[in-house]
Order: sequence, then C-alpha cells, then structure tokens
Amino acid sequence: MRRSLLALCAALSLLACTLSAPSQMALLNSQLPTATPTPVYTPTPPRVGYAPPRDPSLHALRAQVQNDRLMHTLSRLVGFGTRHVLSPVDRADRGIGAARDWLFGAFERVRTAHPHKIIQVWTQPFVFAWQGRQIRAENVVAVLQGSMAGAGVYVIGAHYDSIGAPPTDGDAYAPGANDNASGVAALLEIMHIMAGQPHRATLIFVAFSAEETGRQGSLAFVEDYLRAYVPHEVMRGMLNLDMLGSPRDANGRLDARTLRLFSAPPNDSPSRQLARQVAFAISAYSDEISPVLQSSEDRLGRWGDQMSFSAAGYAAVRLIQSLEDHTRQHNARDTLDGIDLDYLMRATRAALTAVAVLSGGLPPPDPRGVAVQRLPSGYQLTWAGVPEARGYLIALRQTASLAYDLVLSVEAPSLAWDQFARYETLALASVDANGRFGGFSPELRLRDLLR
Repeated sequence: MRRSLLALCAALSLLACTLSAPSQMALLNSQLPTATPTPVYTPTPPRVGYAPPRDPSLHALRAQVQNDRLMHTLSRLVGFGTRHVLSPVDRADRGIGAARDWLFGAFERVRTAHPHKIIQVWTQPFVFAWQGRQIRAENVVAVLQGSMAGAGVYVIGAHYDSIGAPPTDGDAYAPGANDNASGVAALLEIMHIMAGQPHRATLIFVAFSAEETGRQGSLAFVEDYLRAYVPHEVMRGMLNLDMLGSPRDANGRLDARTLRLFSAPPNDSPSRQLARQVAFAISAYSDEISPVLQSSEDRLGRWGDQMSFSAAGYAAVRLIQSLEDHTRQHNARDTLDGIDLDYLMRATRAALTAVAVLSGGLPPPDPRGVAVQRLPSGYQLTWAGVPEARGYLIALRQTASLAYDLVLSVEAPSLAWDQFARYETLALASVDANGRFGGFSPELRLRDLLR
C-alpha cells in the first residue's frame, strides 16, 4: 500500500509538467487490422492488390520472442504454490502477495532497462466482497507512452491469480500454470519487446488480480482508472491473454495450429470489429498459427477479463488456446508439465504481432470523410488522405461473415469499382512508408453509402 501511495504521489508530481503520469496521462489514438480470404471474382480496377504491404521489421520483432523468458515467468509464478486471492499477501515465497511483488519487480525491470522511454509502473489496490469476506487485492500496471498524439490507447491484460479445489480454500495447491501463468508470461514477453520499439499508440499492460472470483480486478481497473482518466474515444481496444499454453483436450486430442478469438456480439459490435482486425494482423504476418473468430463473447458458462471492458462499451477480445483440458483447470493438476512451450511461443508471437500492428501503424482515414459517386458502371469511393500514408487497405465484409471477406490494397485515397454492392460493410486502414498498416476505421454500411 505504501508503494502504491508513493507511486501515486510521483504520478501527480509528473502531471504538472508532462501529462504522461500513469493516473492522469494524456493518452493517444490509433486503430486496428483484419483477415484475408480468396476472391472468387476478378475486380475491374487497376493497381489494386489482394495482399497487404508488410513491414519487414515485424518479422524481426516476432523473432525476439524467447522461450527461456517465457519459461522463467511460468516457473516463478507456479513456484509460489498458489495465487488465490485468499492466500498469503505478506510472504516472499508463497501466495498472491509474493506473485504481486515479483510481477511489480518484473515490470520495474522493463522500465529501468529503457530509461529513454516514458514508462510508469504502479499497483492499483481495490477491495471487493466474495464469499462473505472483504478482500483487498492489487492489479499491477505499466504504461508505455506512445509517440503520436491522437494515436489512442490499447490495453493488454492477463490475470495472475489462480484458484484450486475447493475454490474457497486459499491454502490449497493452485499452481495455475496454464490458467493463467501462460497468459502472464506472454504479456511480460510482449511488454519486454515493445518497450524497445517505437509505437505510435500508448500501451497499458495490466496483470489483473481476482479474475477467478468474478473479474473484480478488471472491473476495478475499468471503473476506477479507465472511466476516470481515459476519455472513452481515446481507448481503442483491449486484448486479453488467458490460457495460451496447452492445445490439448482431456482426450489427448491436439490442435497446435489454431488460436481462438472471442468477442462480444453482435457481429458489428466494437469488440467484434476489433477481433477481425486482430485476426487480420496475425494472418498477414504468419502461417504458423491460424486465428479463428468465435461467435460468442466467451465459452459457454465461462468468463474472462475482456468482458469487463466490453460491458463498459470498450472494444475487447480474448485470445485463448485452441482446445482445453478441463481436468487440468482450477485444481492441483494445472502444472508445468501440461505446458506446450512451442505452442505458447507461437501464440505469444501472434499476440505480439497484433499489438505491434495496432500500436505501430498510422491512424485510419476518418470515416466521416468517405464519399461515394455513382459512375456509369459501379461507384467511385473516395476518402480524406492521412498524412504520411503511402497507401490504404479496404476491408469488405458480407453480413454473416465473422472475418473480412476481402481486403484490397490501393495507393491513392480513391477506388472506382463495380463490385461494392456485393458487400455489407467497408473499413479503411492506412499504410505507412515502411509497409506497416495500422488499425481499421469503424465499419461503414455500404448500402447507406451507395444510395
């Protein structure tokens, strides 16, 4: 608690001269990407591509993911025996307090390793009621300031608490290797890598407490921090990393090629639009794992921290492994020997790719600047250009499609085409001089534009 107060005082003192302090920073803007299908017809316009430009630096960035760092985080968190919210808070070797302190130290090490960058680290205490008790817990937060005013804010989250059997026993062995030391390991790895990279948008990394007892940690973060200090229009999206380490089910069936993306319906919701962009970013840079969009917010009868954000109107998506072994969840069997490190590395690279694209690309064209002119054959689509953009992506989707059906690449902010009427929605993204595309604009209904 003393550390939290000191961090808050430091933040307030910084606010007077910089507006980048963690509790009241002036956060930025940007947008998001999607997934490419094969066209089934030949379009008429010239100089249109089906493959988006690719920034070569992203391949080098993905190669920085290291399995030894992932395994170190896994081992340390599992080594605390339990991270239950009712476990010890004042021991250095066991319980949720030890995990909190270790994570705070890991966040701090990232900060001190990059003195040239504006990074703030603090803990967010909160109190909640559970099982007839008042429980004090803490989220661990790091903010990596972006470089471009107006580029927005992205939150990358993973819960660090665990739960055992029975679920109310704070002393029961609850190693939580996959649920969710795997997500925290990916979060720390992405933070470590992105801290050394330029990014236009601001990134907030949060290790949430109290997810297993009802998402109280993420609810507190949304209510007490985001709503209080981050304008709603500045918040671009949240990526929840929860269970990324074991692509097997209880029968031994293996699916090491798939990563599921859950997001809140309906199909045109902000969360579903973010999920499309995340899937497209991953697919554009990798064939080692396939993002598969899901039609629900989470698995039946289950929850995740992304739900705290989507319930408040923020775009949010959960990244989770392909299959689940329910016999190794919320009990003493969720141990390190159940982790598939190769799969965790590929899932981490996928999440890193999405974060790098969303935060590193240019903002999309303003959808308010989109205009359509009817031609003798087809339509002329135009939009206001984005400074520094060297090209644009046009994502098209039919009504029932979870992912984009077609993504076109053009050089100028204009396209004459006779096929627009085949699609329900359109979204635009900018491409910079390095070939990095950024987030897409909110989807526009083509039937409204083509009247």
